[in-house]
Amino acid sequence: MGISMAPTSPAAAANAPSTMCSGFAACSQGTFSTHGYQNHLSTSYWTMYPGDNCTNYVAFVESTVYGVPEPSFNLGNGGQWAAAAAQNGLPVSHVPTVGSVAVWDGGSSGIPGEGHVAIVEAVGPQDSYIAISQQHMADDPDGYDWTIIYPAAARNQWELWPSDFIQFSPNAGASGPQPLTSAALAINTNLVLRVEPLVFANDKFVFTNQGGRIVTPGVVTSLAAGGSQGRYKISLQTSSLQSQYVLRISVSGPNIRVLHQGGPYTDDDPWIRITGPGASPSPAVVTVNIVRGATSPTTTTSTSTTTSTTTTTLSASATASLPASLKSPLVRLNTTN
Repeated sequence: MGISMAPTSPAAAANAPSTMCSGFAACSQGTFSTHGYQNHLSTSYWTMYPGDNCTNYVAFVESTVYGVPEPSFNLGNGGQWAAAAAQNGLPVSHVPTVGSVAVWDGGSSGIPGEGHVAIVEAVGPQDSYIAISQQHMADDPDGYDWTIIYPAAARNQWELWPSDFIQFSPNAGASGPQPLTSAALAINTNLVLRVEPLVFANDKFVFTNQGGRIVTPGVVTSLAAGGSQGRYKISLQTSSLQSQYVLRISVSGPNIRVLHQGGPYTDDDPWIRITGPGASPSPAVVTVNIVRGATSPTTTTSTSTTTSTTTTTLSASATASLPASLKSPLVRLNTTN
């Protein structure tokens, strides 16, 4: 049995509005799971190339999570899996089920000539969406993500509805992970941070909800949200600036609201709540206006502790994917002295 070639990387997916989580660390939290693939990267499954390879990841999940024995035939590259499975009597259809394998033919929009495969993790009511886990996404940390895909092409960032679905195990839908509820889907949302005045546009901001997250202005960023985890405090990354400026914020989007406005003193940081993207893949927008502030009369130092948390600097690679309306600020304001 020959070794199957991994497809070349599909179009960039990291930090896109359709991306639910990105990288092994982020996708090992909450309702997400990597199924432990990061611990088995060096092992070949079903004769696929090990490592950052969509076919090896799918073979790993099907065999270890769903108990599917190694096929007696060669599946080939990702785009060949559906034809090979059908020729050997396996159910192949256009109907997704939890635990089935999503297949994209080679040359599909955004997909390389070798095609692509992924695991169906959740299916919406009346097949209104699927959530998939997949390996070999070029711009994602570790090449790994979970992505939500809708039948209507216009609702997707780049990855369209699969060409086919293979059900290797008739019990996969019943014994595997259950469909995500609307509450589970709401644990991640995307936002764009705008900064006014523009002189601060290159400075990063720390968003904290228990753990810290550094956010770059203008970059679509995925933030875990939902329930008590949906409250975020915003502060400047540079601690020397925290004692000089007050952050005044405004938000837009049906899934976001201001809990506490920043100020009037520099140790009084703003809070927002994000409840999830709902039915809209569009990112929420947080606009931060920076004004010079005064130290609180009750303290001589900033009480912010956000910069002491462990933070992750997010990639700016998604900036190019933003629509023009999200790349320019709404208003240009001067720093208030």
